Amino acid sequence: MIIQKSYFVEKKMILLTGEYDGYGTLCTRVVTGGVSFLVDQTPLQLLDDNLVYIGYDLRGAMSSAKNILGERVGCPIIINPYLGICLFPNKSPYKSDCIWFNPEHIVRTKAIGAKTEVELSNGHSIIVDTRLTSFNNKILQAKQLMQITVKGVSQPEPILFYFDPSRKQPLSKENQGKFNFSNLEDHQK
Repeated sequence: MIIQKSYFVEKKMILLTGEYDGYGTLCTRVVTGGVSFLVDQTPLQLLDDNLVYIGYDLRGAMSSAKNILGERVGCPIIINPYLGICLFPNKSPYKSDCIWFNPEHIVRTKAIGAKTEVELSNGHSIIVDTRLTSFNNKILQAKQLMQITVKGVSQPEPILFYFDPSRKQPLSKENQGKFNFSNLEDHQK
């Protein structure tokens, strides 16, 4: 079996979870479409590497989600705001058997006693040790985080530029070594 060195999370990724390889090393099992493969990183390393690649980090993503949604355990995270990818853990992300789900690929959920059967977009299903109401709340939190985050990123206030050639004055250093920004203050009135 070939183990990939790294993986960049795509929109078609359905879930990822920890799995030990034949040498007892914790790797990440990635399910995308109808295929699955191992990546030679722990799930948290893989997520952090993905976030660092776009200028963020896992700790910041978790902190941001808790700030937006309120202090909650097992918050979803925005793994890529540019591609609109959000993932949520079914349990503590620090447990090796935690499953990170992409809510876009969850078709249906169903109670199986105290567990939840999760039907996935690839036609398969997985049973997780989480009660249906708790699991469905995690899906809603992930969708809420995406909605709040995407709304904030995709609808910024318009940037207006004011240019009046008759008032063009250079910003230069004055004798004290400071720039003459006061010229700009005078023109705002």
